[in-house]
Amino acid sequence: MPGFLANHDAIKAKGVDTIACISVNDPFVMGAWAKDQGTGDKVMMLGDGNGEFTEAMGLVLDATRNGLGRRSQRYAMVVEDGTIKGLFVEKPGAFEVSAAEAVLKGL
Repeated sequence: MPGFLANHDAIKAKGVDTIACISVNDPFVMGAWAKDQGTGDKVMMLGDGNGEFTEAMGLVLDATRNGLGRRSQRYAMVVEDGTIKGLFVEKPGAFEVSAAEAVLKGL
């Protein structure tokens, strides 16, 4: 999140209309996270409470053995006119290809 906030203007300058964050959480958690991170109108926060979007994307991370349930893999996605133009899925434990700086370079 911090990288997308810090690079908001540069990302928007590349023609991006909306920066969104989706997470397998309810809207109340997403609202609290947005407040904590100070996203304001820079990042649209979307809750995927039941993980239906995440499952449809094939990006479920089964963390039940760690007591965390079914979560989402870490990824970034570029969508243009309803078509996925880029999907950058992280290897478990990594934070490289989905970072704001990496996405910005790919725009």
